[in-house]
Amino acid sequence: MLPHKATRLLLLFLLLCTTLAMGATITLFQAVFDSNNVRVTWEVASESGVQSYELYRKTNADPGFNRLTTLAPTGQGRYQYLDTDVYRGAQGGGPFIYRLNVRTTTGDQQYTSTLGQTPSAVQRSWGSIKSMFR
Repeated sequence: MLPHKATRLLLLFLLLCTTLAMGATITLFQAVFDSNNVRVTWEVASESGVQSYELYRKTNADPGFNRLTTLAPTGQGRYQYLDTDVYRGAQGGGPFIYRLNVRTTTGDQQYTSTLGQTPSAVQRSWGSIKSMFR
């Protein structure tokens, strides 16, 4: 049987190891249309062991995911990326699928968000016209 002090230290060590092994805790990952762009947002409750966030986009016409950006963790808890090339860079339109790779010291985690409906050309044009007068 371990002395009381040694038991406490062992429990504290195990708790610390468990916390470090868990990596990031993503509480929100979503992509929404914002006029002619797509705003991708994710919220993080814990960034323990996070090395980077990699954001990718894919459409049905794309053979694979294309990397949009890589961000280093800042501890801010909320991250956003405005995809301004969504229609220029995507062949054939949506649906648009966004993938977030969270690179951690214990392995990678992946999250996916899909935009089901793609605005028509008329809706995109009207959004452009409205944004000019804001």
